[in-house]
Amino acid sequence: MIQSSPVFPALVEDIECIRLYVEKLNTPLVAELQQYVAATEFQFDIVLLSSALADNDKAVQSSGGALLVACDSQEDALNLTEEYALLEQPVHWLIENTFHLQNNQLIPGHHFVDWRAAGVLTMMLSQLKQQANIHQDKVYVEHKLALLSDCLGNLSLTLSADGTIKHINQELMLKMGTKGLSANGQSWQTSLPIPSSTAKARMQQILADLSHTHSMTRLPPFPIQLDKTVLMVDGVAGPLPNDESLLILRQVAQWQSHEWVEQLSEQSTPVTLLLVNPDDFAELNRVHGREVGDQVLEEIMQCMSQVLRTDDFASRYSGAVFAAHLPETNEQQGQILASRMLQKLRSQAFSKKKLNLAFSFGLATLDSEELLGEQSPLELFRRANAALQAARSIGGGKLVSWQPQFDANILANLDRMSGKFSQAPSDDFRLMNLQWDIIRLIGSTHSLQTFSSQVCQLLATGLQSKFSGLYMQQGAHFNCLSSRLISVDIDEDTIHQWAKTHIKLDPNGSKLVQPTAALSSFHYVVIPLVTRSRCVGFLLVCWETSAQESARKCAEQLEQVTPNLAAAIDRIMLLEQDENRRVGVDKEQSGEHELLFESPAMRTLMQQVQLVAPTDASVLIIGESGTGKEVIAQQLHNHSLHPDKPFITVDCSTIVEHLIESELFGHRRGAFTGATSDQPGKIAQADGGTLFLDEVGELPLDIQSKLLRFVQEKTFVAVGDQRVRKVDVRLVLATNRNLPDEVAQGRFRADLYYRINVFTLNLPALNERGDDPLLLARHFVQKFACQYNKDITDFSNASLDKLGDYHWPGNVRELRNCMMRAVILCSGAYIEPEHLILQEQSDGNVVPIKPNVASTNTNDVSEPQSEELVQIAELLAEVVALAKQQTKVLSVSNWLEKQWLNQCVLKWGSLYQVAQQLGQSESTIRRRYAKLNKQDFSHDELFPLTERCNHLLVSMLDTETHSVLWPSIEATLHQIVIQQDVSQQHKAKLLDVTQPTLRKIIQQSQG
Repeated sequence: MIQSSPVFPALVEDIECIRLYVEKLNTPLVAELQQYVAATEFQFDIVLLSSALADNDKAVQSSGGALLVACDSQEDALNLTEEYALLEQPVHWLIENTFHLQNNQLIPGHHFVDWRAAGVLTMMLSQLKQQANIHQDKVYVEHKLALLSDCLGNLSLTLSADGTIKHINQELMLKMGTKGLSANGQSWQTSLPIPSSTAKARMQQILADLSHTHSMTRLPPFPIQLDKTVLMVDGVAGPLPNDESLLILRQVAQWQSHEWVEQLSEQSTPVTLLLVNPDDFAELNRVHGREVGDQVLEEIMQCMSQVLRTDDFASRYSGAVFAAHLPETNEQQGQILASRMLQKLRSQAFSKKKLNLAFSFGLATLDSEELLGEQSPLELFRRANAALQAARSIGGGKLVSWQPQFDANILANLDRMSGKFSQAPSDDFRLMNLQWDIIRLIGSTHSLQTFSSQVCQLLATGLQSKFSGLYMQQGAHFNCLSSRLISVDIDEDTIHQWAKTHIKLDPNGSKLVQPTAALSSFHYVVIPLVTRSRCVGFLLVCWETSAQESARKCAEQLEQVTPNLAAAIDRIMLLEQDENRRVGVDKEQSGEHELLFESPAMRTLMQQVQLVAPTDASVLIIGESGTGKEVIAQQLHNHSLHPDKPFITVDCSTIVEHLIESELFGHRRGAFTGATSDQPGKIAQADGGTLFLDEVGELPLDIQSKLLRFVQEKTFVAVGDQRVRKVDVRLVLATNRNLPDEVAQGRFRADLYYRINVFTLNLPALNERGDDPLLLARHFVQKFACQYNKDITDFSNASLDKLGDYHWPGNVRELRNCMMRAVILCSGAYIEPEHLILQEQSDGNVVPIKPNVASTNTNDVSEPQSEELVQIAELLAEVVALAKQQTKVLSVSNWLEKQWLNQCVLKWGSLYQVAQQLGQSESTIRRRYAKLNKQDFSHDELFPLTERCNHLLVSMLDTETHSVLWPSIEATLHQIVIQQDVSQQHKAKLLDVTQPTLRKIIQQSQG
């Protein structure tokens, strides 16, 4: 029986050389054929069928045309077809004897050619060359499409003219699950629903415009609802023949469906970006000189700042383009503010020459849903660019808001509408990202240590530096407050010592003196942080010595953001001083100190309390049991409009069910057995003040309906009464339940939930409050020591370690009780571990232990745990030993990197996030990921090692050291390979590097 065919290599390698397959070399037929084509433009490359089959036993690329095979006769052709499995492969047979051809197509798809006939062979070779060229063009197009997908995104689908899906690639089909199997022929809106009316309308408009523009279009970030997840994607859309469309999508974020809903509820405010550019500023510089131009730019910034609000953020880019970041500002509000600014700038006379200028304004806004995309800073900047360029294109002097029509053609976006502010737009985008991140950071924390650590992290990743540090003045020297290293090879202490020794303040304290000696081995910049005419510190950023041009650009960018950084640091320092004074006064004057905190989470919560307390809005407090919900409710009342009025508390979980109605609304005499007199309820008692309903989720459904009427109308009817009474009560409610889930289960009324959920406060658990547990523990120890007449000074070091390792499942209530027991048991000056009776000791259960949070410096980056590195080293030694035994050397480096990137994607959800977390270029990560996933490592013996490797990587990625994790693992592999007793060439193959690179690796390991 004739076998199915393997796939043979390409027939045509170039224009002139055509492959001729033969069973034997040096036969008379082969010699005659070679002599025949010698007089033509072609020549034969003779290939043995046996070697072709051996080289392609794993299937190589098809030629796209027929094979040319020489043989003795038709019978010989049948034998060769069966022996080499050529049945499914088109073949042109050139046989020895062409005089007695019995059947020109004896085998389906095979042709016996009378090649000796005049011109037949030449014509056939020309046809084969043409077919091969067509095939090569097709391969080239497919290769370009693959490169495009690798660079832009790995999810793609093809849509017909009516919007139905014609094709989905495998990656997207896997994301869609079972729905992907039946997606072909279905509407894309049905198969890939967009859970956002705004994004859905925008996508419909973009796809509708494709049929008119016939050009590739940029897709802004939009969400896709899958089975149980929501993906945020962006990408490009382009036209295909027959009015079809191709969408190439890139995943930038992922949420579980319930997380998406929570994100939307949390992210409820839009953000606006305003770009400002004086028209014809180059002409002003030419006529009046650079000095006048610089003065005008400074005055423009001052003029803008006079219009902006406190939380707005202004900066200047390279050249004469200014930006105003407007948080919590919708498009209409942004237009109002921009109009005021435009009017003020137009009426301003700049410099001593009293120059009047015209200005172009570009404005863009992202709504709350769009802000969830990881690319939202770049998207906002791009839109503002397009709006600014549109204002310039119509003559300038105008304010233009971004419109979707500006994105009609991606080629236009990349050219005239790109809004190039400098010769390197990527630098502008990088500065935009840096400023965006700083905006998000400012105000997010009131801890100077946390703020400085996050700033250094932003600078290291945003500017791709080797080192970044923030130094603050302490006495006569500058000390490092926080720093970030990208490579473990850098000696951080040397940098700190150099900065402390060589960077000084001038006598006035307003600027830095130029360092007297350079920092060797680096190209560096020192940027002073000046605010209120005082230098509070400086930033030190280092790059490799070869990166001077990059360092120069980054220094210019840093100068645009450091004034805002300095002002933010100054504000945090003032807040910390004020807080320290306030806490000190509170401790002296108050007998109750349970509301003590230093953590950013609690500071944010108390800011929200201060905002909502002086209003009459209902407040819903959500938090675990023991987190202090009643304390927060008391704070809301104390800072309300009527703090002198009653504060009434009702614990709904402790009242017998049939008495709850009477407890809340009161009753008339005789309303039920035992009602011997009229009794006012808690609502009536709270008239004019605050009613706090604790554990409101415990209320029965019938009481919930009556409570709903009270919430809506502030009226109630007592039990056994007919009269409707009206009261003025501020309602504060608390629960440790998930009320949306309770609504879904029918245990809580949906209408009541939406009525009480006016303003929500989410109390963090105690183990989410940084160092607050230790602060509270010391407070309670002092309180109970005084109460029980104990002379207790503090905790011992061992007990501090024990407290730091405990996660406090009962929150503040548990901590308070624990400290009371400890004080009672303690007879000495220090609380010892045996005095701390914690949950895992009292009931024998295993309690999750959290990392020690005694140190707030999150910038400390250490190498991975030595035990984990030992385990990974042992594993890699086994893999290298296995790879050495293979006939074809296995690249252990590529295998390891593939497992690493796969686990990173699983952890962070998308290649965009992986690049951000690892501080690498996204395009580099994408190309590398695509290349590695095309390599086959499916060896049976390697499978268990792969499983072990993935398990170890998952464990190691759970640590806080992932920024230096891969270099450590890679260095471990290098050491193992270098120590192998094999040739240098073999080592290079194991690491998939060239010989010169291997020599550098060896030198580094020996150094």
